[in-house]
Amino acid sequence: MAEKRDDETILLSGQRVRKDDVRLEACGMIDELSSILGVVRAFLRDGDEVSEALLKIQEHLFILGSQISALGSERSCQKIEETHVKYLDDLIREYEKKLPKLAHFIYPGGAPAGALLHLARAVARRVERMLVALSRRFQLDLIVITYANKLSKALFLLARYVNLREGFEEKAWIRS
Repeated sequence: MAEKRDDETILLSGQRVRKDDVRLEACGMIDELSSILGVVRAFLRDGDEVSEALLKIQEHLFILGSQISALGSERSCQKIEETHVKYLDDLIREYEKKLPKLAHFIYPGGAPAGALLHLARAVARRVERMLVALSRRFQLDLIVITYANKLSKALFLLARYVNLREGFEEKAWIRS
């Protein structure tokens, strides 16, 4: 067995890779996103509807991370599926009904949990871009890109909802 180097790690696929491998970078971004959601949950009450939705999303992110870590092998693992996308679609429909329509772009911010959800949305967009890049190098189920796209929209709506619920007025950006 080869000696493990500090600049290498072993993926779920069983492959030893350098720590700058694109799959490891994607897993790090997914972990970063999940960590931000954990911080958001720390600002919310136990049993809060948004906190429960975020916990479910964190569960999905663990699945996504393991799916990415298994890329490049025949190793079987749980994968993001249509049921995960449907969960986000349902969440989006539910929270769109609770919010006023937007006529302008809004500045990220608001209550601590709302502002952090805006940050999570931006990180989810970065994850989505990384997944697109991965799909060019590895056989990646395109449903993961769909999931990431819907995730950013869901996080945006949850940010808006939390801010509305906490009494923070959205600040519109109006081009001059």
